[in-house]
Amino acid sequence: MTLSSNFNGAFDGVNVDSIPDRAQTQFHPSAFARYRYAYPVVSRRAGGVSLGVNLSPTQACNFRCVYCEVDRGETKAQIARALETISPDEAASRDVAERAVRQEGREVDLEVFHRELRELIDATLSGELFKVPRFADVPDCQRVLRDVAFSGDGEPTTSKVFPEAVKSVVRARQESGYEPLKLVLITNATRLQRPEIVAALDEFCAANGEIWAKLDAGDSERLKAINRTAVPLETILENLTFAAKRWRVKLQTALFEWKGRKPSAEDFREYCARVREILDAGGRFVGAQLYTVARKPAEEEAVPLSEADLDDYARRFESLTGLCAEVFYSK
Repeated sequence: MTLSSNFNGAFDGVNVDSIPDRAQTQFHPSAFARYRYAYPVVSRRAGGVSLGVNLSPTQACNFRCVYCEVDRGETKAQIARALETISPDEAASRDVAERAVRQEGREVDLEVFHRELRELIDATLSGELFKVPRFADVPDCQRVLRDVAFSGDGEPTTSKVFPEAVKSVVRARQESGYEPLKLVLITNATRLQRPEIVAALDEFCAANGEIWAKLDAGDSERLKAINRTAVPLETILENLTFAAKRWRVKLQTALFEWKGRKPSAEDFREYCARVREILDAGGRFVGAQLYTVARKPAEEEAVPLSEADLDDYARRFESLTGLCAEVFYSK
C-alpha cells in the first residue's frame, strides 16, 4: 500500500517553526494532514511512534477533565450546570454537555478509518513518515512503531462503532505482518463491563492489546472536581477491578496542582487505598504511569508538578501499593 497525497499540507495552519524541540513528544494534535481519524505522534509513554485513532470527531466525552488539552469551547459554568442535570445511571453513556455538534464528520466511516490506519502503519514501517518536516528530526531510537492507540478527543468506548473499530484495528495489525505492534486502549474506565465492550476487548487483548485505564482520585469529591463527571467513583472502581482480573491493564494517574494546591497527603493516601483495594480483590496491574500536565490544559488553574514532587509521589505510591511506577514529567 502506498502513501496517499494525504501527507501534503500535514500541518496546515500550524507554525511548525514555533514548536520547541521537545514538542516532538508533547505536541499531540489528534489530527494529521487530511486524515479524519488516524494520526501519528512520538510518544514518551510508548517510547517511539504511536498511531492514535480518534473515534470522537465531535469531541464527545463523558468526562471534562480540568487538565485535558481538548478545547470544547465550554465555560466552567456550562459544565457545572450540565453535571447538575446528569443522572449517574446515564452519565457513562452520554456527553457531559450534550452540546450542539457539527454535522460534518459526525459518523465514523469505518472504511476510511481502516485505510488511514493501514497507510500510517506502512508509512511508519517504511520510514516515509519521517520525510514529513514535523518528524524529520526524530532520533533513530524513536523511529520505531510501538502501538496503535485508541485515544483522540473523547472516551473511545462511548462510540457506537467501538466494537467494529476494534475489529478494524485488529485486522490492520494482522495485515501489516508486524508482530511486535501493540494495541492500546486509553480509557477512563467508565464502560468496561458493558457486554459489547467486554466482547470487543477480549478480541483486542488477544491481539497483543493492553488497556491503559485512568484513576485520578480516591474519593468522590475529588473525582468530581478533577474529572468533572457524574459517573460514580464506585462504578469506575468496579470496572477497574473487573478489567484488571480479565485483561492486561496499566493504571494511569494525572497529578498536578489544582487552584494552587497539590494533592494533599490525605488525598493521596485515599487514592492509594483504592488502588490497594483493587489489588486485594484480585486485580493485577501490569504497571502504573504517574504523569503531570505537559500540554495546555482546559483550565489554566491546572499546573504541572515539579520533577521533585512527582518523584516524591511515586515513592509514596510504590510504598503504599506495592506497584512500580513510571513517571512522566512536564518536559
